[in-house]
Amino acid sequence: MALSFCQVTFQSNRTLPFNTRPARLQQAVATARTLAGYGGLDAAAAGERLRAALEQPVQGLGLLGALDSALTGDERAALRGQLEGLLAQPERGAERAQLELLRVLSFEASGRSRIRFDRPAFKAPDLGQTLRGRSVGALLAERIPVTILLNLLSLPLIYLVAIVSGTYAARHKGGAFDLGSGAAFLGLWSVPVIWAGVVLITYFANEQYFRWFPAAGLHDVQAASMAFFPSWSGEEGFARGWLLDALWHLVLPVVCMTYGGFAVMSKVMRGAMLENLSADFVRTARAKGVAERRVLWQHAFRNSVLPLITMVSSILPALFVGAFVVETIFSINGMGKLGVEAAFQKDRELVMATTLMGGVLGLISELVRDVCYAIADPRVSYD
Repeated sequence: MALSFCQVTFQSNRTLPFNTRPARLQQAVATARTLAGYGGLDAAAAGERLRAALEQPVQGLGLLGALDSALTGDERAALRGQLEGLLAQPERGAERAQLELLRVLSFEASGRSRIRFDRPAFKAPDLGQTLRGRSVGALLAERIPVTILLNLLSLPLIYLVAIVSGTYAARHKGGAFDLGSGAAFLGLWSVPVIWAGVVLITYFANEQYFRWFPAAGLHDVQAASMAFFPSWSGEEGFARGWLLDALWHLVLPVVCMTYGGFAVMSKVMRGAMLENLSADFVRTARAKGVAERRVLWQHAFRNSVLPLITMVSSILPALFVGAFVVETIFSINGMGKLGVEAAFQKDRELVMATTLMGGVLGLISELVRDVCYAIADPRVSYD
């Protein structure tokens, strides 16, 4: 924000010699940004303060105090005399005085960190602005909840299908379900998400075929006028309401985000369950007469779920990457689509912000994995 604000502030002021000197403009912008961070000012206040100092160079020497300048009293007096001498020149004296003051302020600012450690500096990170002038933080605040909603719906479905199908296939090893589900999951895992999305839209959102679900967006165009819950009236019939309309629009995107995940996780669950069902502690439990259901869910399952917890650290970033494709195909205004648009528009600040969010998501997945380890396995301790 400081960068674009200062550029507009300095370029729009004709009394400052920056309109034809990009290097000087960038020097002024860098000085204002340091002044904002070191002096505890916001972008607007820092830019205005620097502009006022450059318009009146002699009085503007007071800005050295905001930067905790190391200049001595004699050096400041000599600088004041130099500026007064430049201002007295009949030809371009004011411009030379302004440039000299900017040079001194820039030099003093270059030796100052934008963070002061002698006072608390708990501030929200400034993610900058897009090429169109919008705040990146505001854009992310609009788009992140949509992507989180897709992931919150997809992740439980992935684990639910994986645990149930994997456990049942291991319990009936070699049966029809085991062989059929294994072949089906292998086929699903081989299907690219982008192709699956196009096929789902073609057959399930096309008027020429089934037309069961909408093709794009999260809500109907009339969703704002709908009641929140579904309702039924004798005159108008069934009205699905805002909530059901949102779930109806989410069916196809969630299917695209889940089928590959539960195809892999189900095979992992089956392998872990087979290994534990043949372990000594399971045979001992059976020999003691423990019921088969209790052996399966209280003995074998608890150890079998550990590989699934391990995969949390990879499946959450994978869902984030999948959101790039799914949100673009189904025209959902989430963070994934925002990242794709930023890449095509070569919007550097927006690309870096979406990449940062991906990294934060990876760190969160690592934390979730460690917490789930401690819950599932009492032998794990983080003392």
